[in-house]
Amino acid sequence: MRTMTAIAVLALSMASHSVVAKDRAGPEAGPPKVSTAKSITAEESAAMGRAARAKAEVQERIWDRKMKILTRGICTGC
Repeated sequence: MRTMTAIAVLALSMASHSVVAKDRAGPEAGPPKVSTAKSITAEESAAMGRAARAKAEVQERIWDRKMKILTRGICTGC
């Protein structure tokens, strides 16, 4: 009885693994495609860099403000 149960469990586990393996091998599993429709100029690149830097600074200020409010009750300064 135990051998039948063990065989059934092994068969079911192997069957589920083959289904998972088939799902991963879809057509979208290949290497990512790079589009070369538009190249970016130096000015556009600089503008995107400035925008990303400004966004990061704003997020950092928001984070600092939250941490200052959060730690106000814990730390009173040195």
